Amino acid sequence: MDAQRSERMENMLSQLISMVGSMRTEQTAMKEEQAAMREELAEIKNEQTDMKQKMTENDKRHREIMDEFKILRADQDHIWKKTVQNERDINQLKHQLTN
Repeated sequence: MDAQRSERMENMLSQLISMVGSMRTEQTAMKEEQAAMREELAEIKNEQTDMKQKMTENDKRHREIMDEFKILRADQDHIWKKTVQNERDINQLKHQLTN
């Protein structure tokens, strides 16, 4: 009976050792996976930072262009007003010359 018991204990210990070994292997694999995920996360954060900088630059450039358009619009309005005034003046001069 002792021999059977001893063999059973050895089998159980052997089984326990193999279970612990497989758990350590799984744990190592999980740690490697976790490290890879951390690297990916760092890359994503860097890309996100780059995108934010580009968006900031794009927003700044957009505001500059819109300001230029406003100036061009004001110039165009001024030119149209001058054109209308000049046309009126020409028409008045023509009318005076024909009389």
